[in-house]
Amino acid sequence: MHHFRIRSLMPRWRYALLGAVRDWMREDAQTLVYIGKVLLACMLALWVSLKFDLEQPRTALLTVAIVMQARTSMVLAKSYYRLIGTLVGIIISVLLIALFAQERILFLLSMALWISFCTAGSIVFRHHQSYAFVLAGYTLCIVGLPATLNPDQTFNIAMTRLSEIMVGLASASLVSALVFPQGVSELLRHSVRNRFRDFSRLLTSLDRRKLAAPATRAETLRMVGNVFELEIFHASSSMESDHSRTYRQRLNLLNSEFMAVTTSLHSFEQLMRRLHRSGHPQVVENLLALFTPVQAAVLTHQREVRDEHEARQVVLTSSTLLDHWETHLQEVKSRLPADLSSSDTLDFATGTALILRILNELHAYTSTYAGLDTSQKAAAVKIWKMPGMGMHFDPLTALLAGLRGALVFAAMSFLWITCDLHSGVEAITFATICSTLFASSPTPRRTVRQFITGVLIGTILLYIVNFHLLTHAQGFAMLALALSPVIIVAAWLTTKPSIAVIGAGIFIVFFLHIGFNNTFAADPVNFINAAIADLLAIMLAGVFYSLIDLSNNQWSRTRIAQALRELIQEICVHPAQPLRSRLETNVRELLLRMGTVHRVADARDKEVVDWLLSTLEIGQAVIALRSEAHSTPVPSIRRSIKHSLHQLAQLFAQPSTAWRNTTIRSITDSIEHLQQQEIRMQLTSANHQQLLAMLHFIRGALLDTDSVLTLSASLDIAEKQGVLNNA
Repeated sequence: MHHFRIRSLMPRWRYALLGAVRDWMREDAQTLVYIGKVLLACMLALWVSLKFDLEQPRTALLTVAIVMQARTSMVLAKSYYRLIGTLVGIIISVLLIALFAQERILFLLSMALWISFCTAGSIVFRHHQSYAFVLAGYTLCIVGLPATLNPDQTFNIAMTRLSEIMVGLASASLVSALVFPQGVSELLRHSVRNRFRDFSRLLTSLDRRKLAAPATRAETLRMVGNVFELEIFHASSSMESDHSRTYRQRLNLLNSEFMAVTTSLHSFEQLMRRLHRSGHPQVVENLLALFTPVQAAVLTHQREVRDEHEARQVVLTSSTLLDHWETHLQEVKSRLPADLSSSDTLDFATGTALILRILNELHAYTSTYAGLDTSQKAAAVKIWKMPGMGMHFDPLTALLAGLRGALVFAAMSFLWITCDLHSGVEAITFATICSTLFASSPTPRRTVRQFITGVLIGTILLYIVNFHLLTHAQGFAMLALALSPVIIVAAWLTTKPSIAVIGAGIFIVFFLHIGFNNTFAADPVNFINAAIADLLAIMLAGVFYSLIDLSNNQWSRTRIAQALRELIQEICVHPAQPLRSRLETNVRELLLRMGTVHRVADARDKEVVDWLLSTLEIGQAVIALRSEAHSTPVPSIRRSIKHSLHQLAQLFAQPSTAWRNTTIRSITDSIEHLQQQEIRMQLTSANHQQLLAMLHFIRGALLDTDSVLTLSASLDIAEKQGVLNNA
């Protein structure tokens, strides 16, 4: 009996062991592989640099540390843009030396302007393109500043630095491509699956209990950032293969459809919350009954869809729901009370229009998702014509970021000249790296603080290696052994997202000042001077990040809210028909650039997040309203709706109680006019039903007492009253 029990438990132990091994292979083993690849690439770059007697092997090592990533295509993409940025920086360096070799002030002013331009460019562009601007900025310091001391050696310095960087890029790319190569396609597929699963949970969680609970912003903001998290991955996938490029093109369409369906779902949830709060139980009950089959459509075997193959069942189910939509709608309508008020009838029609939109967008989104595992040529052609993610940025923010970069460079150059800093070139380079590299960070001040921590740790490790290990290193093997512990520690830290900047700080300070070039030199005086200069440069950059904070002060929040309101003004009055995809992309990217999506729980960002949700909610209704108004055959209806949209644009331009009340009255007049036209001309088309639904939805959003427009209007009154009292 006892022997049988032991044998019966064996498969469970084996299963648990296999599960533990799989978890280890998926997480810890990947980390160890990455650390090993970083170490191997560094040693390869060091060996090649010493073999060819390059002047500064540490430049090749620093290049490896900067471009090394877990995924092969990301290494190739980053190496490609680093090469472009380096070449541009070298060309500008040679040009400025040729023009201002004898005019130090003019040369430094020209450098400040170039660094300002590159810093602004890193704000405007994203991902690896942003990194190319950063490299073009501080390469000017790496090549141009030493060349000012020896102008006749400018070309030799430029070619030497380029050779060292090329060795680092080649080493990183070669090791990443040959040693346990990891493509980004599987990571993309895994992320897409997780996103569909999260969306399914969000869709199915909408019920009476959720409507009664306080609204949460975390789920919506997580969905906001998800699109751009995927874009970071698939921006590099074109470096892998034709299949990866085709997959990336399909993801453009998938991202657009995902943004559309999540925005519609948020609008429907907001409508249901308003109806629940205002006491419309019959309308809420029947709308939930109409919505229940849509929720069930994303489930298979009572659980969320796991992969693209199972998503095909959702496509079939949603298609069946669309085919039988009218039948199901009539069944639900038959359960409505006969004495339902006109307002309740409009509420039900508005909710019905949103559910139908969600169903159509869900069908499109799931169809694209289910087709990701196919290689049909027609699908690829269709998606090839789809526009990618656009760019939307605040010009003033880019201008101020450029000004900050120029001021950091100018201040450090002033200290170099006036105080005759022995390590002035290194200090200026370090300050420029900090001012450009972290300019596009969502939280630059926090990033700088972490970077300072990494620099301090790196300086301590640098002292140990320079004066206790390298002095005893004989030959390449001993040299590699002396460097390996620091490389391993820094590489491990970079695998932890929360402290990755600390690892980057260790890498940068360690490889910038490691005590060998092609020959070893242990100079304590130079070491202390360099350490002091580095700390001075970082603190100076941190001071300017605090003085010109573009992401975490009241001014920046006001700018974001204003930019969001301007998007609504544009889609209300712009002559051309606005596109939903453009609105949603601009809203999400604007918020992502400012870093608010990373601070969803911050109470100070509540107003900005509320403006985001209000912009998405009302914006999509305005776009749908304009699209339907364009199709109506009655000119008076078009004029009435156009007037209401002008009033709405004015409200978003100047939020106040007066404009809010005026806009509500104007929309109410449009609704009444449309209803009168329907009675007089017997207009019963779906077009006019959609017009009524969207007008009623916008009016309901403006009447919501929890709306940010209502709160802003109340604040406006309070501020005016305070001014009067003070007067």
